[in-house]
Amino acid sequence: MQTVKSFLLALSLFAYLLPGVAYAWVSVAPRQEPSRENPFVSGMVRLQLRYADWQPIFESNYRLETDTQGNWRRGDAVNQTTEGKEEFRQQVWHIQAGSYYNILNSLMLGGFYRYAQGERHRNDWTGTKAGTAIWDWFWLNTNNRAEHAAIGDITWRHRLDFLPGENWVFELKNRAIYTWYSDARYARVESWGRHSETVAETKFVVRPGLQYFWLKGDQPFMTFYAQYEAHFALNFGTRRLVESWAYLGFLYHLSPEVALGLNAAYAQWWWSESDTVKNIPAAENCVEDNATVMPCNTTQYVTTQRAVIVGVLALFRFDLSPIE
Repeated sequence: MQTVKSFLLALSLFAYLLPGVAYAWVSVAPRQEPSRENPFVSGMVRLQLRYADWQPIFESNYRLETDTQGNWRRGDAVNQTTEGKEEFRQQVWHIQAGSYYNILNSLMLGGFYRYAQGERHRNDWTGTKAGTAIWDWFWLNTNNRAEHAAIGDITWRHRLDFLPGENWVFELKNRAIYTWYSDARYARVESWGRHSETVAETKFVVRPGLQYFWLKGDQPFMTFYAQYEAHFALNFGTRRLVESWAYLGFLYHLSPEVALGLNAAYAQWWWSESDTVKNIPAAENCVEDNATVMPCNTTQYVTTQRAVIVGVLALFRFDLSPIE
């Protein structure tokens, strides 16, 4: 009986450990644990105009991710290819232009165009063999890649008179973002599971926020705000919530036209398997030590990237409405 119990225990342990052994090869998934030890930094300049019920807005934003990228995956693997060994710092930059229109005092409709470089998408996680005996997995350097976005916006604001101080405003922003770009690297022969180089993705973004206006006389002196922003994928990936931001910040009003601000955000990105991983040919296998073989086209994952971002903001506002 003791022999049978020992055998069953050994069999149970083997069954428990088997998935770990099968997946012990160099994973195709990005590293799950947070890797950010230093905060990212960002800066924004925004010009905000008003003409009657129209509110044109022009802005530019830059973010430097202070950690190097490249071989950013689970396990102790060391990449072998030139692309896999590249180290770089992600630099995200965009300019945006458009306008709101006030339907009611508390309701605005907006439309915007955004041009960006350096944005990262799930399909930027790719693999290559390039003449070596093993496959490397890494993030593509997208710092010089252009992309475009069309944005539709509905924003609702409501003053919360029942709160102490009375100068509280609740804001709910809803956005649909259609993004398109092209990257020839997606279709290269050495890309494992390569796919179309043209990509179009649609997201829905909801951002509730609370603002407090500290007035001196009838003019704002400082504005404090807290916001949460959630990004939901509508036509890509296997996870709906793909990005979130939680902000705390303030603006110091130098004059009615100029304000300077500082904010801090806690951001999270969830990466599901890229099309490169999903399109791995069924005939391809992953081999560890030329012994353990597993079909890679069954690989699925959702990994998390987290960061703290410290940002500065310069805001310029001018009212061009005709005097009645």
